[in-house]
Amino acid sequence: MTQQYFITRGTEGLKKYSYPGCETVESVFDTKKRCSVVCMSKNGQYIAVCNGSETIVFDVEENRMITSLSRSRTMLMKFSPKNTHLVTWKQYQVSEDCPENTPNVEIWKLDAEPQQDKPAYGYVKRGQTHWTPLWSDDEFTCARACNAEVQLFENNDFSTVAKRIQREKVGGVFVAPGDDPYHIALYVPSIKGAHAFVQLYLYGTFEKTAAVAHRSFMKVDNCDIKFNKSGKCAIIIASNDVDKTGSSYYGQTLLYFISIRGESNQIVLKKNGPVYSVEWNPQRDEFIVLYGFMPCKGTLFNVKCDPIHEFGENHYNEILFNPQGNMVGLCGFGNLRGKIKFYDTENNKLLSDFVAADATFFEWAPCGDVFITGTLSPRLRQDNEFKLWDVSGKILHHYQVPTDETQLWQLMWINPATLLPPPVVPRPATSKEIAAGKPQAYRPPGSRQGPAAATRSLLPNVQGGVYKPGSDAQRNQPSRQAQKNQRKRENRAKQIEDEKVPEPTMQDLQSTIVDEREKKVRNLKKKLHQIEKLKGQVAQGKTLEKNQMDKIASENDLIEEIKRLEL
Repeated sequence: MTQQYFITRGTEGLKKYSYPGCETVESVFDTKKRCSVVCMSKNGQYIAVCNGSETIVFDVEENRMITSLSRSRTMLMKFSPKNTHLVTWKQYQVSEDCPENTPNVEIWKLDAEPQQDKPAYGYVKRGQTHWTPLWSDDEFTCARACNAEVQLFENNDFSTVAKRIQREKVGGVFVAPGDDPYHIALYVPSIKGAHAFVQLYLYGTFEKTAAVAHRSFMKVDNCDIKFNKSGKCAIIIASNDVDKTGSSYYGQTLLYFISIRGESNQIVLKKNGPVYSVEWNPQRDEFIVLYGFMPCKGTLFNVKCDPIHEFGENHYNEILFNPQGNMVGLCGFGNLRGKIKFYDTENNKLLSDFVAADATFFEWAPCGDVFITGTLSPRLRQDNEFKLWDVSGKILHHYQVPTDETQLWQLMWINPATLLPPPVVPRPATSKEIAAGKPQAYRPPGSRQGPAAATRSLLPNVQGGVYKPGSDAQRNQPSRQAQKNQRKRENRAKQIEDEKVPEPTMQDLQSTIVDEREKKVRNLKKKLHQIEKLKGQVAQGKTLEKNQMDKIASENDLIEEIKRLEL
């Protein structure tokens, strides 16, 4: 097996491990000092480390330092595709040493002096959204978004802006992967009630009417674009923070598809709810979407946006293809339990089904059949650890921090310069293996190495986390709370018995009938009294309403009714 390496960052500093073997390997960037941020180049050649006093770039292959940057507050870093430049971001602030409009995003040239104080280019970017400039794969062009325009540089010449794309407002710029011809996607947010839109341009023709693809939408707060490997197709993830329909606390997310052929349509999802993850297969023109209220639904789409396979419903929130694209994991990390299902992307057969408990991090090894999971701080500050697994769910190596004060912050594999051959896909899991991998009862991390702790941990007979029952008399005797509840039930039953109404006797029924007659006679005499008043008004010459005259005409009937009731 090809030797591979991964790095851990934590309170013990940086460490480099080998696989297989999982032994520490000495390297030039090893340090016991805490590191605030670490960044690895795409091909694994360089690593950048900020140790709180400076930012240093190392050559991993030659095990030597490349350059040192006089920046101690670096918070984010990224290498250019061909490792010619490093971009750093620090929190924007104004002070005596940093006057207003001092650049906080700086681009450094890596083949310059061993000690650098001045970057090749810098600009101000207050937030972390779309903070980094974007290069094409061959670094011919580099794009960065300003408030009302996109500036494009060519051949890493940052002294001159080669081209500009000017709009009323720019929300983000995206450079498609691949070589010439290049394509640039532009996101323009809603302005004064107008539609937000995304436009895809062929590099060099940036007029509004020259877009090769256009998609507009309403009520969008954020927009992200994910291109496939060739850069010819892209998925637009348009979301808003508030769902005005009230159906989701997480807002609303819609997916759209665009291509350089001018195609633009919405991706239809069969279940309502948020979209958790969207990922392209790194080697095919297929993508998977996890969407809908939990348990969410997983669907595989082709490049025509037609669903070609359903993965069923489960508690997932991440899609993780291996680098070779022949296996994929559907996982539920973070606030989910750690469910993992692996599938063969050739025929979509289930390979394994198991749980990586308390995992907050996942990354494939470059070989494509081994992966690492971690319980990292600050997501979980206790029992930090990392595990190496194979696709079947077998743990190959397990490391746990020695004390609670020791924390792990970051894990990363060192990628090789070229993609390794695709691994052999294991046979699909049998029904017995799937049943054996079903979730078991939850046990706290401190009890997983020993016997299961008793659930009634508050009993006096619990010793060392294990319940030891007493005598039969002790176990059968109810607790004080149970006795109190029994007394409450007895008192309540007695109260209900006292409040029961006895059944009426014949004498009571006759008395009730007499009372009803007297009540009716009183009402009839009251009406006769009202009739006498109306007669007096007629004698005085007053004109009455029709209903009042009808009331006078019913006098004889009322008298007869009274005589009948008084018999």
